[in-house]
Amino acid sequence: MDIRYKMYPYPVLAYFLDDYKDKHAFDVKITQVKDGFNTKLVFEATLTNKELLGLVRSGKSLFVYHLECSQTGFRKVIRTDRFSLSYVLSNREVKGSVQICPFIVATEDITSYSSTDFDDDYKGMTFDIEEGCVLAVGQQVNADVSDSIDDLANTPSIFSIVQNTDEAIKEMKVDGNGDKIVIQLPFNDYYSYKSMSQNPKFEPVLNALTIVPALVFVIEEMKRWDSEEMNRREIDCGWFRSIKHVLSKEFNCDVESDLSGMDSMELAQKLIGSPLPSAFAELSGGEGTEGGSVV
Repeated sequence: MDIRYKMYPYPVLAYFLDDYKDKHAFDVKITQVKDGFNTKLVFEATLTNKELLGLVRSGKSLFVYHLECSQTGFRKVIRTDRFSLSYVLSNREVKGSVQICPFIVATEDITSYSSTDFDDDYKGMTFDIEEGCVLAVGQQVNADVSDSIDDLANTPSIFSIVQNTDEAIKEMKVDGNGDKIVIQLPFNDYYSYKSMSQNPKFEPVLNALTIVPALVFVIEEMKRWDSEEMNRREIDCGWFRSIKHVLSKEFNCDVESDLSGMDSMELAQKLIGSPLPSAFAELSGGEGTEGGSVV
């Protein structure tokens, strides 16, 4: 969605219109911050028009941000009364340019609206504004999002999921001493895993059940290693080289100096593209699925 230089049947605060004396009284600074494989958008709104400010503070209008990626068809509308907020944009749902259009929109019918900052052509006039109508338009921002996803789910597999032949063991076991991370599933559960893995829609569910806890286990192990052990593992363990590469490239994390201060559970999920939302969406029949999250 590109902001069009359109005319309105009532005064609108916009940088391309002369309806208000201070046409720059509404502005939004949008900053991109890398968040692992995702992109965090930080919104900082500035509004100096006192009448519009009063409408926002009274709940009669809201800041509205329209996000759209033409390459993937992704669309999202964020409505808020907060001047500052963050939105985590999933890089799996967008590619290339994401158009971000800021507005102020009426949340209810507003009668006899007027502003002391109206242009002289509207001096002394009042207007009835209907719910949903645009009151202000900010500068459009085009955010460039990398379409290169180098997470562990897109590299040659560093995991080997095998069957534990001891039928008495009912728990999953993890071994990180070899070239791959070996995940041993209980005897009967392994057959369930093999059956579900044939259907791609169950991939996030299986990743959440098996890969995430396995990664938590090995990350906790890595935190306990000294430099000598890490050097040995880099030679002997392909999985360690892969994780080290992804952490450095996507998370700006040095395994020797930064890893100890990171949350293992959170990091394990992010390393494979945070499968939990998609897993719950699949298990609940797709109810409430939506990319990204407001912070």
